[in-house]
Amino acid sequence: MNDRTVVYVIEDSVHLRAEISHNLSSLGIRSVVFNDVGELPARIDRGVVFMVRHESPCRALIDKYRADRAPVSAKVEFSCNAGFEKAVAAIREGASDFIVWPSEPGLLDRAIHRAEDDLRRNQPAKALGGRAKEKVAMLTSRERQVLGDVINGCTTERIAAKLAISPRTVDIHRRNVLSKLNVRNTAQAIVIALSSGEFHPAGEAFAMSHAYA
Repeated sequence: MNDRTVVYVIEDSVHLRAEISHNLSSLGIRSVVFNDVGELPARIDRGVVFMVRHESPCRALIDKYRADRAPVSAKVEFSCNAGFEKAVAAIREGASDFIVWPSEPGLLDRAIHRAEDDLRRNQPAKALGGRAKEKVAMLTSRERQVLGDVINGCTTERIAAKLAISPRTVDIHRRNVLSKLNVRNTAQAIVIALSSGEFHPAGEAFAMSHAYA
């Protein structure tokens, strides 16, 4: 357990705090729980991973705390409601990973590992972008087209019409994208795609999209 980075869980729900702490402990990861930012130490100079709910009212304060008082830190965000727009916002705002809670043990462990990798590099955004570029490079041009259209809120039927292929073929391309990016759903694929810097959502279409699987 001592080989893993300590995770600071900031959450105002007693139930969620206990649940997250228990799940981390089952993975051999020690956690310290806090109700809000005001309970955190004056300064943290060692490497730590913060875990915070995306909808938390103190999320911005945690980011400020990290910048001012925890220079060697990484962050994992979670939400009890799936939505790739939340995942993308989390990554853009410096999170190493985003997960939907409750989370499978393997996904939680992977998220913490990514944060630990970023801690070692001490450049979270750059590190994540590099990994994302490597993964996106494995996609074929057609798979990239399909992923780009999904990012912009296109349904399977709309993508099929746009590319002059069948909806079934679109679904095959989408499954191939998930497999090559090693993710379970489209929300996670979109996080990787946007983190790579090679895809750019088209305004409202992205914000209103619910095309994740």
